[in-house]
Amino acid sequence: MRVVVAGAGLTGRRLVARLAADRHDVTVIDLSHDVCELISAKLGVTAVCGSATDIGVLEEAELSSADVGVALMRESADNLAFSLLARGMGVKRIVARMPNPQYRTAYEQAGVTGIIDIAGLFIDALLLEIEHPRLREVASFANGRGIIVSLVVSERARGLGRTVGQIHADRKWPQGCLIAGIVRRDGALVVPRGPEEVRLGDQLIISGIAAEIGGAVDYFGGHTGLFKRKTPTSDRTQAELDTLIEGKDSPADG
Repeated sequence: MRVVVAGAGLTGRRLVARLAADRHDVTVIDLSHDVCELISAKLGVTAVCGSATDIGVLEEAELSSADVGVALMRESADNLAFSLLARGMGVKRIVARMPNPQYRTAYEQAGVTGIIDIAGLFIDALLLEIEHPRLREVASFANGRGIIVSLVVSERARGLGRTVGQIHADRKWPQGCLIAGIVRRDGALVVPRGPEEVRLGDQLIISGIAAEIGGAVDYFGGHTGLFKRKTPTSDRTQAELDTLIEGKDSPADG
């Protein structure tokens, strides 16, 4: 797969390293000549020095032949400009870092097919570590309405010793959640169909509606503080702060 990555900050460099390791054809665009030279030498990928919002630079990077264009620059305006140019050059899949969620509609209108709220994911990971040290978020989907988490079954778990079928049928189990996988203590992976028993030390993979996942956490002895819905006021206040702060003191590649 041919991938053009615009922005070689911390996130960009790590992504490029992973893509290169997986043998993808990668081209990086960054303003820093030194960064481009280092990436090219260390990772063996093509690096183009210049602005990813300059059509000439994008032509040099052969963006039009890319399967995926990735925008990982600091400013929303730069990511939007790159996305619009990429769409105009025929790139079918465009993934962009979204520093400020207020720009989501603009990103969608710019043709971005994959919007990554890196700051939001980072905060969610911090909250999980603080509030639920035994719980890990694996992924979210449907614009955050769905979530996949993993947790380790403790001796306090209500479902300990029960089958997956019994747990799903329990009135105390949230109907919007499913146990999608079990990793046994010996590392064996089980895709449960119903009769599998939940044992002490099992790692459970739970998928469900984000608003209901707290009930599943409670069922296995956790707490739901993380999964309480935000109030409209807190969302609005955060968006206002994001707007005021963006571009002033944020790192080059959050």
